[in-house]
Order: sequence, then C-alpha cells, then structure tokens
Amino acid sequence: MSYSFRLSDHSLTDGVRRIARSQIETAIAEIDDKTLGPVTTVHQLRKRCKKVRGLVRLVRPGFKDYAEENAAFRDLSRSLADLRDAGALLETVAALEARFGEVIGGPFFADVRETLAAASPPAGDEDVTDRLAGARAAFEDALTRTHDWKVKGKAPEILGRGVKQTYKRAETALAQAEQDGTPVEFHEFRKRVKYHWYHMRLLKHVWPKMIHARIVEARHLATSLGDLHDLAVFRLTVLPLIEHADAKTGEVLGGLIEAEEKRLAPECLHHGHRLFAEKAGPFGKGVGAYWSTWRETARV
Repeated sequence: MSYSFRLSDHSLTDGVRRIARSQIETAIAEIDDKTLGPVTTVHQLRKRCKKVRGLVRLVRPGFKDYAEENAAFRDLSRSLADLRDAGALLETVAALEARFGEVIGGPFFADVRETLAAASPPAGDEDVTDRLAGARAAFEDALTRTHDWKVKGKAPEILGRGVKQTYKRAETALAQAEQDGTPVEFHEFRKRVKYHWYHMRLLKHVWPKMIHARIVEARHLATSLGDLHDLAVFRLTVLPLIEHADAKTGEVLGGLIEAEEKRLAPECLHHGHRLFAEKAGPFGKGVGAYWSTWRETARV
C-alpha cells in the first residue's frame, strides 16, 4: 500500500483513484481482521478516513465531488469517535506515567486508571460489532463511488492551489494559537498540520530529499499537538470525576497535566514557525513546479 503519487499513474485522476481505493480496501480488510481488536480497528479506520480526506483536499480545486466526499468520510470517522475516546484517555494516563511515574511512585497511576475505567465503561460487544458493520458498508459504498471520481484541470495548478489552501489555513491557525493559546485553537492548528503532513506524504516522490524533511517535522509536530489535545480533553472530561472521587489525587493529577501543557505548547509553536516559515503562495507554486519537473522524468 502506498499513500503517494507515482510516475506510473497515467493522470492525476488515476493516482487519486488508486490511492483512495488502497485506503478504503485496507479499511475493509482491517474490519475483517479479527486479530486486531476493536480499539486498534477503530483507530485504524479513523486514520483511513483522515487520509482520504487529506487526498481529496489536496485536489479540491479540480475535484467537483470534494464537498460530498469530504463530508462522507468526515461523518464516517465521527460515527466511530466515541469508541476511540476511551482508548485515547488511557493513552494519556500512560504518557503521564511514563514522564512522572518515577517521581510520583506508588499506586497513584493505577488508582487513576481504576477511576477512569469506572467512569468510562467500554462499549458493549454488540454495539461495536453493529457499528463496524455499518462502517464496512459505508466503505464499500465509497469504494464504488471512486470509479466515477474525476479531477479536471492541469495537475501542477491543482496541486499547487491545494497545497497553498491548506498551508495558508495552517499559517492562520498557528497565529491564532499563539495569540489565544486555547485548547480549541491548538486543536485547529493540529488539524491543519495533519493535512499538510498528508499532502507532503502524497507528494513525497516529487522531490524526496526536500519533502522528507517536511514529513518528519510535520509528523513530530502533529504528534505533540495530539498529546496537547489529549491532555486538554482529559482535563475537561475526566479530571473533574477524579477530583470528585479523590480531591488529593485530582489536585496532583491536575498539576501534572498543567506542567505537560506548559511544556508542550511553546514547543509546538516553535516547530510550527519553522515548518511554516515560507509564505503559502510561493510554497504552493513551488510544489506545482516540482510536480512538473518530476513528471518530465517519466517522458525521458
């Protein structure tokens, strides 16, 4: 499976169809693979949805079905979101334990996990099975629709504009996160960074050495922003329950979360300024030019 355009793609439309089908077919296979377990399966399916959305967003200027397809995969991902939430909360506890476990010591984090499990019971097996079956049907419908997908226009212009649009939104989101510093603004920035990351992965063969560095930086930034988002969600949804059950534990945990947020936020801003140091317009035009040069090699 390759989440990137290839010289063997006869056209931009062919490449888009191939990449989308690969993601969708993999999603269906992951649903059918009973060895993955529901938590892993849901996580993977949501990633497939986001990667397809990143793909159609890249070619949005020439893809008339963008709005419908983007909404379809967005809604499909959202239909599984709550099944992923409990796992994300446990991952947040594990990350805090990895960073502060030696300092806190004792059964502190075990007690936090126990309180979390009591407050957020997992979904029933029947509910998970039904929703995965619904997701499978939705992916199958989407696979059929890809046969009619068409991207119209000149590839360098479409890709340059697609990259520019997402890049510009990332610039705006970065400025807003720096100005306001709220979890909502950082989460918006995270979404834009991930789309840029997907775009660079899709275009990685266009100029491998240059784009690889952006892929690495965007992945690191997206991960840090994801950790920051998970902490904010934990603080808003779970911490009050822990504070109610045990005020002292809640106070200590709240302090650890605050310390991590204060560490991560400046780091994310620093990496964001480095990743988006160029202006969106010239960067987008450059990507279009890189594409043209790359495609010329297929005709030599």
